[in-house]
Amino acid sequence: MKNFKLTLILALLAVSNIVMASNNDPKPTNSEVSKQLSLILGTPSFRVSDNDMLAKVHFMVNKKSELIVLTVTAENEMVEDYIKSRMNYEKINNSSLEAGKEYLINVRIVAK
Repeated sequence: MKNFKLTLILALLAVSNIVMASNNDPKPTNSEVSKQLSLILGTPSFRVSDNDMLAKVHFMVNKKSELIVLTVTAENEMVEDYIKSRMNYEKINNSSLEAGKEYLINVRIVAK
C-alpha cells in the first residue's frame, strides 16, 4: 500500500511538474507524455529522505522514439543515477515529441 501511494504521488507530481527552465528547451505539454514518463521512472528502490528530492532532466528523443538523457541535475547523486538508468534509451509511444528536439522537465521525488 505504501509503494502504491508513493507511485501515485510520483505520477501526479510528474504530470504537474513538467515545466520549461529556459526558452531553448521546449516542455512536453502532453499529459500522455507525463504519464509515460511517470511509468518509466516508477518507484525508487532507495529510501527517500525527509525532504522532497528535485531533479532537472534534459533529454531528447531519437528517430526510434527512444529517450536519450543528456543531463540530470539533482542534489543527490543517487537520484541522478536512478533517473539516468530508468529513462535512458526507453521507448516512448507518443508522436507529440519530435525526434532530435531537446526537452527539459523537472522531476520531484516525494518524501513519504
